[in-house]
Amino acid sequence: MTLFKQVAIAVSTIIVIMLGAVMYINYVSAKKDMITSLYETTVNNISTLSSNLAQAGDEEAFLITTIDSEFDSGYFRLIEYTSADEKFTYKQEDAYPIDGVPLWFVKFANVKLQTVRADVTLGWEITGEVNVEGDTTVVYKALYKMFIKLIYIFFISVSLALITLSILLHFVLKPLKRIQDQAEAILKNEFVIQEGEPYTTEFKDVVKGMNTMVKKVEDIFEKGNEAAQRNKELLYNDPVSKLFNRRYLMLKLSSLIKQENRINGGAVLFVALSSEEAIIKSIGRRSTDDFFLELANGFTQICHENEESVIARVNSTEFTLMLPGCEAKDVNTIAHTINDKFDSLVTHYKLDANVAYVDMGIYRFKPSVSVGELLTRADNALSQAKASDSKNIHLYEEKDDDNAMGKEQWRAIIEEAIEEKLFALKFWPTVNAPTKETNHKVMTFIIDGGEGKRYYYGDFIAPAINLGLVSKMYLVALKDLITKSHAEVDNTICSIRLSNEVLKDPSTFEELSLLFETHAKNINFKLSFEVSDSFAINNTQIVKSFVYLFNKYGFGFGINSFTGESNSFAYLKLLNPAFIKADISFLLDQSSDSMSSLQIVTDSLGIDIIATFVKDEEDLDKLSTMHIHKVQGPITDKLIAG
Repeated sequence: MTLFKQVAIAVSTIIVIMLGAVMYINYVSAKKDMITSLYETTVNNISTLSSNLAQAGDEEAFLITTIDSEFDSGYFRLIEYTSADEKFTYKQEDAYPIDGVPLWFVKFANVKLQTVRADVTLGWEITGEVNVEGDTTVVYKALYKMFIKLIYIFFISVSLALITLSILLHFVLKPLKRIQDQAEAILKNEFVIQEGEPYTTEFKDVVKGMNTMVKKVEDIFEKGNEAAQRNKELLYNDPVSKLFNRRYLMLKLSSLIKQENRINGGAVLFVALSSEEAIIKSIGRRSTDDFFLELANGFTQICHENEESVIARVNSTEFTLMLPGCEAKDVNTIAHTINDKFDSLVTHYKLDANVAYVDMGIYRFKPSVSVGELLTRADNALSQAKASDSKNIHLYEEKDDDNAMGKEQWRAIIEEAIEEKLFALKFWPTVNAPTKETNHKVMTFIIDGGEGKRYYYGDFIAPAINLGLVSKMYLVALKDLITKSHAEVDNTICSIRLSNEVLKDPSTFEELSLLFETHAKNINFKLSFEVSDSFAINNTQIVKSFVYLFNKYGFGFGINSFTGESNSFAYLKLLNPAFIKADISFLLDQSSDSMSSLQIVTDSLGIDIIATFVKDEEDLDKLSTMHIHKVQGPITDKLIAG
C-alpha cells in the first residue's frame, strides 16, 4: 500500500472518529434535554389531571370521560387511574407506531421516561391514584429529524474534510511521487534528475540523495560506454579506414556464414589494391590515408542495404566485404559499383591508373561451408581476378547439391508441420556454474512427422525464411509452449530466441498480442524472449515495441549473439535487457581493459553476461577470472549431472 493511502486512511479515520464523536455527543445531549423537558412538562400537567379527576368523584363514567379527554389532548402516552378502594381501575396507553419515525430508529433511540405518580384528593380525602408518562412522540420525531440532519452534516463534513485532506496530501507528498517515479526510471535504465527541490526538509534531503545517486550511475554508464568503445576501436578497428580489422572479421565469420541459416547463403568479396607504396609515393602519406578513408566510406555506402554486412580491412591493401544473403547478381552490381568508386577516387587524387588499381575475387557460399573453405575459395577467386588480362573481377559460385530438397518439397513439409502442429519442443539449459543451478532454459523446436520425417531447426529454418513461413512456425510452436504442459519448464524461466524474420513480419506483433492476452495469465512458468544483437542495433525501435509488449505481460527480454559492434551502448540502456549472451570466443578475445569497460556498462544497467558455446572446465576457469559464471553450451550437461 502506498504511503499516500496509508496517511490518507490514518488521517481519515481520525477525522471520522472525531466528527462521529462530536455528532454523538450532540445527539446524546439533545436527547437528554428533550427527556428532561418532557418530564417537567408531565409533572406540571399531572396536577391539572388530578384536579379534574378529583371533581369527578367516584362516578366511573365521569372518570373515564375525564381520562379520555386528557389522553386525547396529546400530553400523555400513559394514564392509569386506580381508586382508593382499588375497586375501579382504568388505563389509557398509546401503543401505536409513531408516524414518520421508522421502527429501527425507535429501537435505536429507546427513549425511557420516568413515570409520574400523584394522589387524587377531594378535600382531605384521597379518592384515588394516577400514574402518567409524557407523550414521547414529540421527542422521537424531534430526535429523528435532528438525527437525519446530523447524518447529512456528518457526511458533508467528512467529504469536505477528505477532499481537503486529499489535496493537502497530494501537495505534501508530491515530491515523494517524483522520487518513486525517479526510482522506477532507474530500474528502466532511465536516468532522471529532479530539477525542483521540495519544501519539506526530509524530502529535500532524499531528492538530493537520489539525484546524486542517479548522476553517479549515469556517469558510470557513460564512462564505461566511452571506455568500451575506445577499447573496441583499438581492438577491432583499423585506425586509418575506421573499418573493422582482420581480428574482428575472424570472430564474426562463423556466425555470418550461418546467419539465420539462409538457404541461399551469401557472398564474400575480396578487394585488393595494387600497391600502397606506389600511392604514397604519388600523393604522400596524409593524402593516402584520406584516399583509404574515402574508399572505406564508399564500401560502407555501397553495402548499406545489407544490414548484416561486415566490412574489414585485413591488411594494408586488402579489404573483405562479408555479405550474408547476397545473391550473385547483387554482388556483381556491388563489385562494378566499387570499380566506379575507385576510378573516381583515382581521378580525384590524380593517380596513375596503371599504378593504382583493384582486383576483386567473389565467392558465393552456401550455409554448409566452413570458415576455412570460405577463405580459401575467396582467395582463389581473387587470384583468378589478378591473373586475368581482360577483367579485374572473378566470381566463383558453387553448384547446387543435387541431393538437396527443392523449394516446393520444403514448402510441403513445413506447411504440413504448421497445419498438423508437428513441432516438437526442445529445451537447452543456461547454468550458473558455481551453484550448478539452472538460470533458464532456451527453447528450440524440430519438425517431428514420425520416422523418416524428423528435421532439425537448422535443416528447415533456411527454406522457411525463403518461403516466408517463419512467423507461422514460431506462432504455432509458441502457442504449444504456453497452452500445453511441458514439465521441463514448470516453475522455471523459458527463453525463446526470436528469428529476425519473425520480428520483421508486420503481422507478428498483433498475433503475439492476441496470444498473450488470451493465454498469458495461465502460464505456470516465466517467459523470456531474445533477439540478436545486430538486429537490435539496426532496428532499435522495432525491438523497443516488442520489449514494451513483453513488459506488459511481465515477460523477460535479453540479447543474444552479442559482439559489441555498435558505436554506442546507448541502445542497451533504451531496451533494458536482463542479459546479453556472447560467444565465449568473443569474450576471451577481449583485452582486460575492454572486458572491464563492458562489465562497467552492464553492471550500471543491471545486465547479466552469459557465455555461450562453453565446452569444458578449461573454458569455465577462463570465464571465472573474468567474473562470468552463467554459461550455455555442452558444459551444462556435465554441470547439471555433477
